[in-house]
Parts: sequence; C-alpha cells; structure tokens
Amino acid sequence: MFIGRTQELRQLEEAYRMERSTAVVLYGRKGIGKTELAHTFLKDKPAVFYAVKELSEQEQCYLVAEELGVAGETAEAKRKVPELAKSLIDAAERCLNGQKKAVIVLDEFHFLVKTGRSFLEAFIQMMNEEEKRYMFLLVSSSVSWVENSMAEDLSFGARFLSGVIKLKEFTFAMMVSRFPSLPVEQAIYANAVLGGVPQYLDYWNTKEPVEKNIKRLLLSRNAPLLYEAEHFLKSELRELSAYNAILAALASGKYKLNDIYARTGFSRAKISVYIKNLIELDIVEKIFSYDAAEHANVQKGLYHIKDNYLCFWYRYVFPHLSAILLEEDIYETALLPTFPDYMRECFSGVCTEYLKLMGQYHRLQHDYATWGTWHGKTGLIDIVAGDEEGNILVGFCRFDNHMVSQKDYDSYLELLDFAALKPQECYLFSKAGFTGELQSFAEGKNLHLVGLEDL
Repeated sequence: MFIGRTQELRQLEEAYRMERSTAVVLYGRKGIGKTELAHTFLKDKPAVFYAVKELSEQEQCYLVAEELGVAGETAEAKRKVPELAKSLIDAAERCLNGQKKAVIVLDEFHFLVKTGRSFLEAFIQMMNEEEKRYMFLLVSSSVSWVENSMAEDLSFGARFLSGVIKLKEFTFAMMVSRFPSLPVEQAIYANAVLGGVPQYLDYWNTKEPVEKNIKRLLLSRNAPLLYEAEHFLKSELRELSAYNAILAALASGKYKLNDIYARTGFSRAKISVYIKNLIELDIVEKIFSYDAAEHANVQKGLYHIKDNYLCFWYRYVFPHLSAILLEEDIYETALLPTFPDYMRECFSGVCTEYLKLMGQYHRLQHDYATWGTWHGKTGLIDIVAGDEEGNILVGFCRFDNHMVSQKDYDSYLELLDFAALKPQECYLFSKAGFTGELQSFAEGKNLHLVGLEDL
C-alpha cells in the first residue's frame, strides 16, 4: 500500500513536466520506500529501470545492455564492451511509444559513479542532447555518500541535477494511515519498537499482541530484525566498534558527553566527531532543553538516539545478544522493568507530533516555533514549546496504567515552578486516562486532557 510521500511525488512530477532533460536524486536508508515511490511515479510513463549491482565497470556495462534487452546479437557486437550511453538511449527510445520523455531509473546508482567514468560520460552526453529529452531518477541508499561525496564525485555532471529528495521515516500519522485497523495503543508500541521505516513496519503482525511481535521480530535467534541495526550502520559508517560503544552508552541513559567519555574512554573530541556523523544520519539528535530563567536547575548538552528502532535495539537487543542467541526469554527480566520509561520517551514524540499538527491547523493559542523538553536535576517536562513573544506551551506524558489525578497535576505544577516556566497552555497526555476529579477541574481552563482516543 502506497501511503504519504505526496510532496515527494509532486516534486518528481514537476521535474518530469519540465520542457527539457531533468535529473533527480532520490535517496534514503534501505527500506524507507524509495523503490515503492519510484514505481508509483512511473505509472503510465515510458520508463527504463535498472538495479545497479556492485560490479566492475566493464561487467556493469555488459549487464545493463543484457537486462535492458539492447545487447548486440552479432558475434562482433558480443565481443565489444557495450557503451553505457548507447544502451540507455536505445532502451529509452524503445519504450517511448510516441511520448516525448522517457524516465531512466538507476537504483543504487552510486555503484555506477564509484566504479568508473562510464556513467558520468553517458549522463552528460544524454543531458546535453538537444533533440531528445530524458528524465533520470537516480536512487541511492547510501545516505552519507549522497550528502558528503556525491557532488564531488559527479563533478561537472552535478550541474544537471534538477533536485535532490531525501525520503525520511514515516511520521506517526503516516504510520496510522498504513495500518488503519490497528488500535492507537498498539500503533504507538509498533512505532516505539520499529520506528518509521516502512520495511520494518511490514513485519508487524496487527493480529498479534505487542509482546509476541517484539519477541518474534527482535528477541529470538531467527528474528528478522535481529541484525538489521548493524547492517544499516555498516553500510553508512566506518569504525562500527566505536559507534556501537557510543550508541550503547546513549541507550543506557548516558546522555552527556562527560558520561559517554567515562563509559567509553574515548576522547571528548572523538566523541563529538562521531556524534556529529550520527546527527547527519538522523540517528542521534541534540536535545533542546528549554531554560526560561537561564539558571542551574536545567541540564544542557544532552544527546539521545532519535531513531526509535536503533534506540530499542541498543537498549534491549545489543546488551543481551548472547542470551537471545541461547533462546533465553529476556522479555520479562531485561525489558519489562524499564520498558515503561522507554515508552514514555517514545510516547512524548507522538504527542509532540500531535501538537505540531494542531499548530498547523491553528488549533493552539499561539504559533510556537521552538520545540523541546526540560531536563531538570529533579524531573522532566516532556514537551516545552515557545514563540518569539515568550508564550509557552508545556506537555506531560504518561504511557502506563496509572490514571492521571489531581495530585499528579499538582506535582506537575511544582515542577513548572522549579523550572521557572509559566505556560499559557498545558497539555496532559495519558494512556490510562484521567480521574473524574481532574476532568472536572480542567473544565474552562487552559488545561487540556488528551487520551489515546483523541490521538
């Protein structure tokens, strides 16, 4: 099922309608939905599709001609290395059927660029054609290469790029659209365990309980996602051992550079470089901790794993891999004791997305531009948003079986006072709901109670 990606699809359509040859780079991690988007875009268009292999340049040229059905038939032709440009042009001409522009999709095109100059020469030649028009859709799963090396490797050819589109993970709203029959509570669990990668989400069985899904997908010897974290990181990063150490430290609650330094023994400079690389890959983010009074009650310089799947993997799979391979049941002993705290972190992300959507539809009192949290030495305010005029919104999130009461709200007020925050709006989010006393108290006030049914 094709869900979302409407903006990206619109960008591709605009590039196709241009009255000249165009080229768009579509990239993102494996399993994010690039090929699915390409197939949707290609519907009713003359198109050539080639899945690039990690091969020598010469063998690649042979395979392009053979797979696209344009290889020479004569003995002499078979002895010559096919010209990549001729193969692509012949294949494009063959599929035009009277239309003006053919789409040439090269999946994992970075392998072509890295192995020689055949692709670059063919690309420049075809983009310079005056009589014919093409659209290149250049797809890549190598995020770090596209963002750091592609422009240099393409050299003069980079000037022909019409656009670069990065596919990101599904938002929670997109995920719910993908599983319309899935109860919101289970959808929140699936998001917390697998993140927003469509390929991972396809493994989730909506008819199974959460516990069974987690065990089947991640906590058993033959689990399909048991080693996916390492496969992904190996494709993007060198020195996996160092990144493993840093991510494991973050997953265990070591959020500050000094704490990571104490745990790993790496220099602070080295840690900073590695974290910068992880931030560029959307794996880690620096937490914005709102401090209204610039006082010492707030903790700053904090980092955490942004990718939910990787966060779950490094928190529960990585440190217990031996037990998992021995088929020991770690769900009760290693996961359940800390899972409520983990779920609160993930739930706050869903609640933040909810509030931002409310803001887009002008259903909040102010236009909040800054979103973050408040990490204090004595507590946590899950959501803090502010605008340029100093208006503040706060949110507290609970994802356990405790019904939020008036007493809980009073403790939240104490924490707000300690944080020197005076919000214009306060939102309470709760999985278990709210007591009747608190519901009566909230009537007519800027205190909004949001249960799972509202999400």
